Amino acid sequence: MAAMRTTRPGGPSRSRVLLCVALSFSSFAWITLARAIDPERVTFPSLDIDAATGKPVALSALYFSPDPSSGGYPAVIALHGCGGMYSAGRGDRLSPRHQQMAELLLAQGYAVLFPDSFNPRGRREVCNDPPGKSNITQDNRRLDVLGALTYLRTRADIDADRIALLGWSHGGSAVLASVNRRHPAVASYLGSPDADSFFRTAVAFYPGCYASLRSRDGYAPATRVDIFIGESDDWTSPKPCIALGAAMEAMGMPLHVKTYAGAHHGFDTPDMIGPRHLDGPEGVYPGKGVTMAPNREARDDAYALVMARLRAAMFH
Repeated sequence: MAAMRTTRPGGPSRSRVLLCVALSFSSFAWITLARAIDPERVTFPSLDIDAATGKPVALSALYFSPDPSSGGYPAVIALHGCGGMYSAGRGDRLSPRHQQMAELLLAQGYAVLFPDSFNPRGRREVCNDPPGKSNITQDNRRLDVLGALTYLRTRADIDADRIALLGWSHGGSAVLASVNRRHPAVASYLGSPDADSFFRTAVAFYPGCYASLRSRDGYAPATRVDIFIGESDDWTSPKPCIALGAAMEAMGMPLHVKTYAGAHHGFDTPDMIGPRHLDGPEGVYPGKGVTMAPNREARDDAYALVMARLRAAMFH
C-alpha cells in the first residue's frame, strides 16, 4: 500500500540517532577503504541506440566495491541529477552528495555503480534546458538504467538477485520511469529470458513526478518505490508526487511518498551551508528560479529510512 507521511522539525528521532551512528561508522570506513581502493572506471552499453552511429550508447561509470578481493555483494545503481554526477570543482570526482551516499552504502556492504548519462552524450549538465526541450530525456535514462542493470548482473562480484535503484532529482525521475512495468521498454525487459530478477527496491529523492502521474502508458511500479521530497520544493513540486502516491494507494501498488515540512530541493546536500537561489532552471514558478537548501533533519531521517529499506529488501 502507498503512504504519504510528513516529518516536521522536532527533537532527535530514533532514526536520526541511528543514522548518526551509521554516518560516523561510514566516515571511518571510507578512510580505510580509500587507502586501499579507488572507484573502478567502467564502460558498458546502454540499451539506448545512438541515432548517429546505429550502435548502443557507450556509458561510462564509476564502480565502488566494499572489497575488490571478495564478491557476492548486493549492489545499488545510483543516478545523478540534472547537474551530472561530478564535482563542479573536480570533473573526475563525484559531487559531495554522491560521495556521501557512496561512503554510506560502502560502509553497509553494498557495491555502488554511478552511471554517467550526460558526458557520453556530450553534455555536462541539463539543469538550464527548457522544460521538454532537453536532448537527454527520461526515455534515454530509462534505457541507461536497464543497461546498467544488465551490466551489473554479469559481474562475478555482484549477487545478481540483489540490486537496488536510487536517484536524485532528474535521476529520481529516471528511477520512477525505469521501474514502470507499463512502459514498453520495461515490459520488454521484464519479459526477456535474461531478466531472471529485477530491482529489489527503488528510492527517489525529490523527483519530478508529473510525467509518471500522467504517463500515457499508465503507471505500475515493478518493485517497491520510496519517494522523499520537501514540502517547500519549488524545483520539483511535491504535489504530483503526493497525487501519484494517492493513486498508487488506491490501486494497491507499492509506492510510498514521504514529505518533509520546510525542506527544499537538495535537502541532503552536505556541502551547502544555507539556501541557494538559482535563476536559470525553470521550476514551480516560471521565470522566478528555484531554491536549494540543506535540511539536516530531513536528510538524516530519509537516509536512515533508506538504509532500513535496503536492509529489508536485500537481506530478508
